[in-house]
Order: sequence, then structure tokens, then C-alpha cells
Amino acid sequence: MKENKRVGVIVNTIYSEYSVSFMKGVDRYCAENKCSYYLFPLEHGKNSGIYDYHCETLLTFINKNNLDGLVFASSTLANNYKSDLPRLVESIKMLPPIPKVSVGLEIEGIPTIKINAKKAIKDLTSHLIEEHGCKKFALMRCDSGNFESVERENCVVESLSEHGLELNPKWILNGNFLFDNAYSSMSNFLRTNPTADFDAVVCLNDSMAMGVMNCLVDRGVSVPERVKITGFDNVFETYPAELNITTVDQKIEDFSFKAMEGVCKLIDGGRLPPLELVDAAVKLRGSCGCVEKEPLPAKKLFEPELKRRYEIFRMGGNQLYMLHYFLMETQTPVPLENLYSRLHYSLCLFDIRGMVLVLYNHSVYFERDSDFKRPDSARVAMTFFNDRNYERPDIIFNPNALIVPPEVSEKLVDGGYTIYPIYAESFQYGYILLKLGRFERIFYQSVFELISKEIVTSIKITGEQTEKNSLRNQNVTLEQYSEKMHKLSFTDEMTGLLNRRGFYEYARRQIQSSLLADRTGLVIYCDMDGLKKINDTYGHDVGDRAIKYEAEVLKNIFRSSDISGRLGGDEFAVLAVDMKQKDFPRIKRALAAECEKINSGSLEPFTLSMSVGCAEFGPGNNDIEELINSADSSQYEDKRAKKEAQKKKKKFWWQK
Repeated sequence: MKENKRVGVIVNTIYSEYSVSFMKGVDRYCAENKCSYYLFPLEHGKNSGIYDYHCETLLTFINKNNLDGLVFASSTLANNYKSDLPRLVESIKMLPPIPKVSVGLEIEGIPTIKINAKKAIKDLTSHLIEEHGCKKFALMRCDSGNFESVERENCVVESLSEHGLELNPKWILNGNFLFDNAYSSMSNFLRTNPTADFDAVVCLNDSMAMGVMNCLVDRGVSVPERVKITGFDNVFETYPAELNITTVDQKIEDFSFKAMEGVCKLIDGGRLPPLELVDAAVKLRGSCGCVEKEPLPAKKLFEPELKRRYEIFRMGGNQLYMLHYFLMETQTPVPLENLYSRLHYSLCLFDIRGMVLVLYNHSVYFERDSDFKRPDSARVAMTFFNDRNYERPDIIFNPNALIVPPEVSEKLVDGGYTIYPIYAESFQYGYILLKLGRFERIFYQSVFELISKEIVTSIKITGEQTEKNSLRNQNVTLEQYSEKMHKLSFTDEMTGLLNRRGFYEYARRQIQSSLLADRTGLVIYCDMDGLKKINDTYGHDVGDRAIKYEAEVLKNIFRSSDISGRLGGDEFAVLAVDMKQKDFPRIKRALAAECEKINSGSLEPFTLSMSVGCAEFGPGNNDIEELINSADSSQYEDKRAKKEAQKKKKKFWWQK
């Protein structure tokens, strides 16, 4: 029997309600057994940042040298990979041959622990019908690409059918498993369907249930007297709160405990069944009226802003204060030499119990969907354990062989360490291992990103002494330099428009604020026609000028309030609030006319033209990446139509 087992745990994020509950089971198992873990947050999916794909490079650490076994929360990973699900399954199968256990998603050849929720969902739906007399149901689900949402929805529909009831298709809403999206979706539904007389809302997770409940109460609908609400997951601590959710308990913590128990059994040479089902259970509470508690009144519980502030300071005041302190302390960037003591002090404030900072000898350029080549040499730049003074061991080792060298690894025995890459935009500089403390996981996610930013800034300052001295000679302060660097990180140098990172960042914010104000708009995707031919014929300098002209067209056509950005190469995107699909033909004509104006007035050897497509955003279609993909598909149809038209015009010599 192997002692001091080290297990890799893969989750989608560290801060989702599911992941927090999942890691409670992992921590409980490790506390009761001689076991520790590395936590790999992939940060993959629709709510991740533009450059969070760097986290996928952490999977290259999964091998026999670093880990004895592997557990992965496959259901949440599958939901976020969506159409890439076959790629996820193939990626898991291609991982090195160490013992593995999947939680949620059945993968051939890998033991799986899965929730059996069908009976609990049907029992809960029957409870609303038989005990509370509900007959008119609304459903708050995730989009159709989420396999768990589809499974749960089918159970609800089947239960309704068994009672002679049907689900009104117009009363099926999308909340994307998020509080804010569910609130906004229900708000828009009530606005456009003021006579809808539903008496129950079945929500396919607890976060959406809370969003729906907040929305109904804010609009004067009494819960549970007028409308019953149910959720799914049982991850929210709602017992003492005014929002007490009737839900389905899928026993997430027990799941992960069983998974850790199972993988350790495999490590010791034991065997597991291909599939183990865990039955879910119904939890009846106040949102359906089954707990004797004063019903939620048909008025606002608090003014929304006051309520938000109350929750923030009641639940997270100390954490926010620590974050505020860190931000105040790190306003002025410093070289690495001066960063270590500041970093150690700040991490201790954040209740981080241990840390290992590994820096590559040089930065690595890495783009999404490309191959990542980790350098063969790195150094352990800083460590500390159990709040003791930090050390700078400066140990050189090969990170392709081990996550950390043996003299450091032997100190990582007291629990688990989360790994996070140190990166900025498309460059990676190393990684950091942190032993997290008692604070909320979403707080630590922010800490990761801030630390990464601070380290990268310090590396740049250390490596750019000449430029820093030049800036000092021009009486430019470090604060101005930092501001300049921040602006540059969002700006495309060639065109002056937002770069890919900047466009996605600002577009996400604009879409969310627009939806809160009940406004919609267009996402427009633009691609130059024939850039490859221009580059091949006239050279890349001429091609770059063509790209600049393309940017100039967008600047001249679109409003100053619209968000324009260069996504890469000759691909551009624009977010235009309050424009509709019916406006798109006019926009295409204006773009074509502006291209023609440039062609007639310039001496360039090329003819500038663009293919464009669009997608309209709204409450049920607000993910910027999906909107860009949809607009790109529309643009492709435009480009193909042009090519077909060109073929028809072209005649061969014998046809003349």
C-alpha cells in the first residue's frame, strides 16, 4: 500500500458553487487519509477570460513523476466544452496511464461515479403538482449545448406528461446556470408576457433559482404563496437566509470523497466497477412552502443596491478589505528584487499557507489551440510554508520532468496545492503553487490574477531597465508607465483599435449593461477579401497597409459609442448597441461604399473589399464568443456568395 499518495484533481474553476462543494469532499478525504493533491483549474468555457486558455497547459504536468492518480469533475468540464466534447473525451483518454476516476461523465475505460437524479427530479415535480396543486409550469434551464441541463429538462417534461400536463414552449427560459442571467431572463419574460399566469418555476440549478426568486419578489410576486420555485444541486447555504431553496441534493461532496477513495484504491492495485450511481435526494424548504417560515412578501426585500451591499459586507467584508489592501500596496510596480517581501506579506494576509513560485528562464509565446512548448529550464524563485519566512532557493530544474524539484516537493505534504500559470496575453512566464486558506474561492481566483499581473509587471521592469531609465529621464513616473502598459495591453498597435483581449473585455461589459437596461444590439464580424493574395503578390508591407485601411473603414462608418476591435490578422469585430438585424443591409452598403471611396482615392495596387456577417444579442443570446462564431459563420456565407457571383461573371476564352 503506497503511503502519502499524491492525486491530481481537475475542475473547471475553483470558485463555482459546484467546485467549492467538490473540493470539500477532496479536503475531507485528504484530512482523514495519508493523501495530498494538486488542484488543476482549467478555466475553460463561456465565462472564462480571453487568455485563460493558458491554464490548459497545466495538463502537461500530469504524469507518473508528479502524480499517483487523477480525479476529474468531468460533468462540469463537459458542459463548458459543449461542441468540443469529443475533444475533451479524447484529451482525457490521451493522458498518461495513471489511475483515473471520472465524476459525472461516463468515459470508456475509466471508472465513473455518477448522480442518479431522474427519480428525485420526477418526485420533486410530482410534489409541486400533488401537494401544492401547481398546474402551470415555467422552466429555467441552461442552453441546449449543456448535456446536464438537457437530462434534467427531459425528466421534468416526462413527469409533467405522466400527470397529463405539458410545458408551454414559450415559458422555457435560458439562464445559463447563472444568477444574473436567470434574473435578466425572467425580467424580460415578465416584461414581454405580462399576462403569463404560471404558478411554479422549475430551475435546473440553485443559482438560477435564486435569480428567479429575487426577480419575482422585486416585481411584487409573492413567493411561495403565488409562485413556487425549485432548484437543483443543494450547494447554497440558504437555511438562515430569506432565500430558502427547495432543491435536489446531488451530494457533490460525497461524490468527490468517493472519487478520492476510489482512485486511491486503484493506486494500491484494487479494482472499481465501471459505473457507480449515487441517488439524489429531494430537499423540501421554504421556496415551495414546505417549511413553516414567513412567506416572502410581495415587495422588495431590500432595495437592490442596499441588498447587494449588505450581502457583500456581511459575507465578504474581510476578504474585500484584504484585496483592497493588496491593491493599494501594489499600485507602484517594482522590480522582482523588491517584489518578494511584498508578495510574502500579502499572501499571508490572504490566509495562504504555502507558496512555490517557478519562473521560466524566458517567456513562452502561446496562442489558443496551438502546441505549448514548456522550456527545459526553470528556477524556483521563491517559497514559503506554514506562514514562515520566505526563501529564495533559486533551484534550477527541468519543469518538463517534474512540477517542482524533489527538495521542494518533499515539503508539499500538508494538504493540496492549486497550480496557476503566470501569464500576460499570449506569453507565459512560469507558474505558481498556492495552498489556499479559509477565504472564498472566487476571492482566490482574483488573487491568482492579481499576483500573475504583479509578477509579470516586475519581470518586465527588471528586464527593461534601459526603457525604464529613459522614461525616468523624461520625468515619466512609474504610475504613468503602468497606466501606459495597461492601455497598450488592450490596444492593437497596428490599427489603434482594441486588440482581441480588449474587444472581448469591453464587449462583455457592454452586453451585460445593455441587457440590464433592456437593450439589444448587433455583433458584426468583418474579414478582408483576398489578403493572402495581396501578401503573396505585393508583400506583407502592402498587406499591413490594407489592414490599416480596413480599420479606417470601420472608424469612419461606426459610431464613437460602438466598440471596434481587431481580433487578429484581417479579422475585425464591432459591437453596436441598439442596432437590429434589419439595419444590417444598410451597414453592408455603407461599408462597401467606404471601401470604394478608398479604392478610388488611393494609389494602392490592391482593391479593398470586406465580407461581413452579424449576430443579434439579447437575453437568451449574450455570450460574446458564441455571438462572434455566429457572426463569423454569417460572414463566411457572404464571402461564399461573392465567390459564386464572381464565377458566374467569369467567362473562358471560348465563351467570349
